[in-house]
Amino acid sequence: MSSSINISFLATFILVSLLFSIPRTITATLDPNSPELLTDACTTGYNAKGWNASFCLEIVKSNPQIVLAKDLLHLTLSIIETGLINATRTQIYIEEKLKGDIQESRRALDQCHNLYDHIICVYKGALLHVEKQKLYDAAGAEFSIAAHNVEYCENWLNISGIIDADISGGNKIIKYLSLLGYNVVNNLMLTDWIIKRK
Repeated sequence: MSSSINISFLATFILVSLLFSIPRTITATLDPNSPELLTDACTTGYNAKGWNASFCLEIVKSNPQIVLAKDLLHLTLSIIETGLINATRTQIYIEEKLKGDIQESRRALDQCHNLYDHIICVYKGALLHVEKQKLYDAAGAEFSIAAHNVEYCENWLNISGIIDADISGGNKIIKYLSLLGYNVVNNLMLTDWIIKRK
């Protein structure tokens, strides 16, 4: 009898502790029309080297679909769609570069092209996992893969001595969208868990 009381007390303590330690982003989504949603999404919980919250806000505010997101689910879906558009645009740019006489940089551009193939695939996977299957943890892993892939592309450019503002700019946008998506989908997963426990 006393062990069941101890377990109940422990479970209650953990739940209350969890509720008081919820990140502000999650709290903002419990009030769906919160103006803090985008700001919190770009500023809460990042340990990434060189993270620039102002640049993150610039990216998200430049996309009306992201700005109009009413909750974490819609914000996540908007991030995925924006990532797909930007990844496709960068990949098309790389394809055009590959058509030119670029023997000294072909290997690096081929690698970046292949990495962008993979980025587009994982973003499509994230879309499926969030929209249809509610597998938020899988989507988080896919965002992480995409963020690493653009770093690999950037490393290939650096190793080959290629300076290309369009590819590097595309890499930076995808990196920010991927890290933002990772953070937001993890908050979505936690929010979903809290709501299901009520």
